[in-house]
Amino acid sequence: MTAAIITASASIVVAVLAFLLSQRAQLLQERRQARLTRINAQLRELYGPLNTLVDMNEQIWEGLRATILPPREEREVGVGASEWARWRDSALMPTNRRMCDLIIEHADLIIESDVPRPLREFCSHVLSLEVVITEEAEGVSRRPLVAHPGDDFVGYVRNSFVQLKNQQQKLLGSTS
Repeated sequence: MTAAIITASASIVVAVLAFLLSQRAQLLQERRQARLTRINAQLRELYGPLNTLVDMNEQIWEGLRATILPPREEREVGVGASEWARWRDSALMPTNRRMCDLIIEHADLIIESDVPRPLREFCSHVLSLEVVITEEAEGVSRRPLVAHPGDDFVGYVRNSFVQLKNQQQKLLGSTS
């Protein structure tokens, strides 16, 4: 009789442990799936489009620097402005506006808990450049109040995109 009780108790313990392990595995799988869903949204709605738009603007910017823009130390407000303004207003600014809108509309998808400095500076630059463009139409020529964050912005976007793609691939590998 004692052997029967021990066997029955052992069976119950094994069944309870199997149930608990199954529940834990299911919970971990649900967490991985939730994380993958969030990363997919971050890539689809914010970092993917932002990365592509940054690449487009960087390619145009590099082309401009190689052809029509004088070196930074030789640039003057108003000098060669018409050709620069045409490129800025027709190519760069529409993309800048789109990037700024993406950042604002999808701030909930930003990786960090606060909006990172390069993103804040970029949006501030775009808004201050809007004022510059308006003033140019009135005959006033000046630099934007907030400078473009440059490599900090480009690096942040590219690094964040790669980081999320790596996490996505890792999670896809663990959920297969």
